[in-house]
Amino acid sequence: MPKMDDRKCKDIIKFLARKLGADPKLIVTRLMSEDDKNDMRNGDLPIEPLECHIKVWMKAGCPDYVNINMESSKYYPIFDGVNVAK
Repeated sequence: MPKMDDRKCKDIIKFLARKLGADPKLIVTRLMSEDDKNDMRNGDLPIEPLECHIKVWMKAGCPDYVNINMESSKYYPIFDGVNVAK
C-alpha cells in the first residue's frame, strides 16, 4: 500500500465506520494506537485487516484498548489458558 496523508486515512476510517456501523472517533481513540495510525500512514496497515480488527473489536463491545492498563485489564490477551503478554 502507498503512503497516505491524514485526510486519506480519515476517509478510510470513516468509510469503514459507516460500512460496519461504528463510530469513527471511537475507532481512532479506543482501538487504534499511535503506532497503528503511523502504520496506516506509512502504508503498512492494509484496509482488509483493519476492517477485520474493527469487526472483532465491535463484537468485544468496543473496549478501550488504547488507554487501558494491560496488567490489570480483563482484556489481557490469553490464548489456551496462557497469558501471552507476560
